[in-house]
Order: sequence, then structure tokens, then C-alpha cells
Amino acid sequence: MSRILRIGGACLNQIPMDWDHNLKNIKDVFQEAQLNNIELLCLPELCITGYGCEDMFLSTWLCETAQAKLIELLPFTSGLTTSLGLPVRFEGQIYNCIAIIEDKKILGVYAKHNLANNGIHYEKRWFSSWPYHKTETLNIASQPIQIGAISLEIRNIKIGFEICEDAWQEDRPANHLVSKGVELILNPSASHFAFEKEKYREQLVVSSSKKFNCTYLYTNLLGNEAGRMIYDGDILIAQNGNLIGHNTRFSFKPFNILYCEVDFDSQTSSINIKKDYTNKLEEMSQALPLALFDYLIKSKN
Repeated sequence: MSRILRIGGACLNQIPMDWDHNLKNIKDVFQEAQLNNIELLCLPELCITGYGCEDMFLSTWLCETAQAKLIELLPFTSGLTTSLGLPVRFEGQIYNCIAIIEDKKILGVYAKHNLANNGIHYEKRWFSSWPYHKTETLNIASQPIQIGAISLEIRNIKIGFEICEDAWQEDRPANHLVSKGVELILNPSASHFAFEKEKYREQLVVSSSKKFNCTYLYTNLLGNEAGRMIYDGDILIAQNGNLIGHNTRFSFKPFNILYCEVDFDSQTSSINIKKDYTNKLEEMSQALPLALFDYLIKSKN
């Protein structure tokens, strides 16, 4: 069986709790992925609800609605394996999760371990940290679904997961995935824009692919989601220490997709992209127009 897989990441410009807007973006990106014969697609962290829901994450309504929207999206995943970010309430605690879907079926739910809780992030206020090595059973639409520190085998390729801050800590999920023989790690993120962060993010993705002898796929949110944080829409793909794909940041589009074909039987890639980093003034000239444009559109001014 061939182990060449067309994988992709999508950045999305979402709005907290705007279900119609968010689901339209997700459905549109699924359609484009299917038109481009993408087999596996990684979407950003908390893309169903938006990242900036703040204390509404604590409400029962938000988690229940997010789960209902997840079920609503299943028919649109024909022929596609994808990840969808949402908050999940389980046994009285709320977790920052991704649901992994393959061809209209939920395969499992991964729950974030390392929560971002510094600067402008307050995840420990809303979410609980899921313990390493623990899995439980969650019911979604009357179906038993595994939740927790999961890894999966999809199309004969072993896949693991990290969500944003998971990857930035020394004790990270990827350390525990090596013994499972994971070959592809997906990292859906909501990583705010900061000057020169692009360089450090690329170093993280490339070094992770080398350290863990895998392909590493990272994707971020896009735009001025809720007036407080700017997301640059970064998408990065690295294989065994080589950067094999990156997109253009700060797009004014509702979403962007980056994809490439990866041979999981090959230990090396003939592609190794060398990026030219923008300086602070260039970054500011790209970030501020997007932030202002998004703010005016979303506040309906």
C-alpha cells in the first residue's frame, strides 16, 4: 500500500460564537480541500467556536452548541480526514480539544495538556489540563468516542497531536509519541501575532520534525478575531528537519490552504525551503491593516 499522502493545513478567520460565519468558513475550506484532492487537513485550535469566547467557555450552552455544530459538519467531510477544534465538557471539567474526523465519522477527541496561561492568555481560567497517558470514553450523538491523550492510525500512517502551547513546553506530548511510532504530528494553534515570532515558530516546527523523526504540520488562526489579538494565519509543514511548505501570512481572505504530498516511507525530503524573514516594520505594515480592516468589518462600522 502506498504511503504517499496529500496533507494540508488551513488558516481560518473566525469570530467568537458566530456560528453561521464560522461554519461557512469551515464548509468552504472542506470543499476546497476536496477539490484539490487533499486527504488530510488540519484546521486551527477552537475553530468551531473561535478562540476568544473568554468566560463563555464556562457555560454549558457553549460546549453543547459546539458539539451540535461538530455533528452538523460531519456530512461535509466526505473522503477527508480532518481535525476540528472545540471545547468539550467531560465529567464536570472543560477541555480544549480537537475532534478527529474521517469520512463523516468521529475517530477520537484529543484534549490539550499544556495550557497557555501567560501574557494575554488565560486558558487555566476556562480549561482543565488533560493528564498524559489517560484516555476515557465520551458519548457524542449516542456514540462512544475515545477522548484524551490519543494517537491514531489513519491510512496506514500513525498520527499524533499537540495543540499550540503543548509544543512550547519542555514536557510536551510529542515526547510521549515517539514510543508509539508516530509519523505525523498535527498542531492546530491559536498563536497571537508578535514581532519576530514567525522565526521562532518555524524553528519549533522544523526542529520538532527532526527531533521526533516525523512530519510536523502546524496551522494557525487568521485575522483580528475579537478585537484583542491578531493572528497571522501561519501554516508550516516540515519533514525530518526540512521545511517543505509555508504560506503567505496576513491574508485578507476568509481562509487559506497550504498542502503538499508527503512520502511517509522516505526518511528525507528533496525540498528544503529557506524563508526570508520580514523585519519589524514590514511585519507591522502587514499586521496593522489586517487588524484594522477586520475590526471594522466585524464591528459593522
